[in-house]
Amino acid sequence: MVISAPEAPTAALQQLLENLGHSPSVAAATLAEPHALLQEAHHWGIPLRRSDDSLSLKYPHAPLSAAEIADGAGIPESRIRVLPACASTNTELFNSPSDLGICLAESQWAGRGRRARHWSSPFGLHLAMSMAWSQNTRINPALTLVAGLSVFQVLKNSVKGLWIKWPNDIWVNDRKLGGILLETRRLTQQSLPDETKLHASPSHAANLLVLGLGLNVHHDASLPDSAVSLAQLHVNLSRSQLAGQILQRWQADFARFDREGLQAFLPLWTEAAAPMVDAIVQISDAWGHYPAQVRGIGADGRLQVQESGKAPVWLSAGDVSLRPLVS
Repeated sequence: MVISAPEAPTAALQQLLENLGHSPSVAAATLAEPHALLQEAHHWGIPLRRSDDSLSLKYPHAPLSAAEIADGAGIPESRIRVLPACASTNTELFNSPSDLGICLAESQWAGRGRRARHWSSPFGLHLAMSMAWSQNTRINPALTLVAGLSVFQVLKNSVKGLWIKWPNDIWVNDRKLGGILLETRRLTQQSLPDETKLHASPSHAANLLVLGLGLNVHHDASLPDSAVSLAQLHVNLSRSQLAGQILQRWQADFARFDREGLQAFLPLWTEAAAPMVDAIVQISDAWGHYPAQVRGIGADGRLQVQESGKAPVWLSAGDVSLRPLVS
């Protein structure tokens, strides 16, 4: 996935894409300026085509399948939405707090990352997926780490050199394979009927949680050199298969996290974050760049580091970024 400005397609193209999410084609005669829509879609990398006086989408790979994802995840298909394109799957779920579930998109034009970054994702090439649920208990930021460890478990037997970079990135050696973002919002008691909750939570929900994942899957010429896709690693898994496996793992791991906390995942963290454990890393924050040694991880997901000659300090995910120093 590549970084981009947070501009957006016209309302006409967005409406057409929404219609194509419900029907395989749309009659050109029903559109005001079909030629202009074709040109705009090309600008956004959306493979819209015209044939037999209708417009349709040409998928470069197998389309995302709600039925296949639901089967792999063990959840009802009715809880899954698959969109041709959207600004962000996280945003889609935040905009529908009374209808929680899973949202996936063939492409995104304003996916969100940490530190206000925006990301675009070309049509039909990657996995852009979000899951929403509600709870009234305190939100533990370490949930993001557990989400990354779930992805690690799904892929570790297929991807050599896979590891998790604190707090939310999925890497292969020195290149980024994907990222995770957890966002929350306070809700009123009436906002979420009980039947919309994805997993066990008290009936008087006060928080909406939306967890988003972006994972590079197919060959994509627009990926920077610092990124890598599963296809480049010769890992051939369909996006629907991946989504189902990850969702199933998320549900199991989040339930365990609710019961036992991060302590239960520390052995897996030590395995998944091996390049960072006790390593010297470069930290970037508002005050600049400096090296420090990783000392450990807290129950709330904060990372303890220590600069040479100084006392250890705890880092919060929203404040800094870091990467291992090349030895």
